Amino acid sequence: MALLAKTVRSAAFVVAFLFLGLSLLGIFGVWMVDRKASEIALKGFGFVETAIGVADAGLARVNDLLVTSREEVAQASETINAVGARPEANRPVLNGLNERLGTSLAPHLGQMKQMLGPVRDAVGMIRNAVSLANSFPAMTDRAPRIAALDEAFNRLEGLTADTTQLRSTLRELALAQTSELSPETMTMLNGLTQRIDARLGEVQASVHEVQADSTALRSRLELRKSRLLFFFNLLALLSVLMLAWIIYSQIIVIRHHRR
Repeated sequence: MALLAKTVRSAAFVVAFLFLGLSLLGIFGVWMVDRKASEIALKGFGFVETAIGVADAGLARVNDLLVTSREEVAQASETINAVGARPEANRPVLNGLNERLGTSLAPHLGQMKQMLGPVRDAVGMIRNAVSLANSFPAMTDRAPRIAALDEAFNRLEGLTADTTQLRSTLRELALAQTSELSPETMTMLNGLTQRIDARLGEVQASVHEVQADSTALRSRLELRKSRLLFFFNLLALLSVLMLAWIIYSQIIVIRHHRR
């Protein structure tokens, strides 16, 4: 009987020390897993935030060019209306306007199209990352619309044709020998400048839409990131407390069997 009691006590010691060692290792493992999970989460959020930064920087530059281009179109419209009554006498003004449009507005359209390429790539990466995140519970979100960028790019393509037509018409007027513009020509020129300005406004609206979506997504990501890291830390803390309770209980068992 004494042998059996001694065997049970020895077994209890072994089990207690085993749980004690596993619990200590568990505490170390919990904090390692928590740190690794936090690093992975931060890398994922950082990837999306970097893509958002690239998109925001490109969209800001495009918006600046749009503001400048709309000002140039407004000035061109005012100049056309001012010299329209006497195009032959204002031939240098028309030539200067044509050259200014060729060295400012037309290159700006090309620059905007080039800038929208990297922006679209960045928004595509954001969309892929958000789609992956949406596969997890409670992580539903929405990325900026690529369709808005495609619409902006298509409108810029149309603006290139309108700008070319406007410049060719101004060039013909500067070379013409007529003393005044016909009402049809004035209507066409005003229609071109109005259409160019309207399309620039539509492109600007699309850019602002993507910028607003990007800003809203950045704010939501910051909130989700803080909540996710808090959840990881809280889960780690609860796990450590549970393991600490196991350690405490095994110490009580060991002290009890030593008596």
